[in-house]
Amino acid sequence: MGGGHGWWRRNALALGVTAVLLPATVLGAGWWEWKYAYPDSGQPIWAVEPGSSGTAELKGATWGPVRAKTVTDVAGMDVPPDARLILVVVPVTPTGTTAPGCWHPKLVEQRTGRVWLSARYELGVPGNPEEPESCVAASDGERAEPYSLVLPYVVPDDAEGPFWVEVEPLFSGSRYVRFPVDP
Repeated sequence: MGGGHGWWRRNALALGVTAVLLPATVLGAGWWEWKYAYPDSGQPIWAVEPGSSGTAELKGATWGPVRAKTVTDVAGMDVPPDARLILVVVPVTPTGTTAPGCWHPKLVEQRTGRVWLSARYELGVPGNPEEPESCVAASDGERAEPYSLVLPYVVPDDAEGPFWVEVEPLFSGSRYVRFPVDP
């Protein structure tokens, strides 16, 4: 009577649809969770480095040229004895009516990949709106004005340059600006 082949034939369409939709559902749900957890596809992976002018264009702003130096006069600041203070200034010039937001800029040791965040408050230096540590967004109806990020980094004495300063604008499609510095 051949009843075994009849069931497969009767359910061939449903089995085919299941074979296509089940993996598509799993992959779609995974993709959605990834996009929700990591907007703009997650971690920044494409560095935009400065050109010959020392500037880089990204997310509606011109970044740089960057200045960096080691600060030797740390009187009145809470700098540990086995560390040094590196001051980095990143000019930001919005190219439109709005300025991009950004995550806190990082200082990265090129050789090892060690990372430091700005440490103004840890140093005992009060905040100053004229010298922000993170990106400044314009209010509604206001024109975005140029400003400079002022970033003090406390690094251990064994940290050797050169370094990178990395700034990741919000919603920049996994791109970030990266400036080489060797104070």
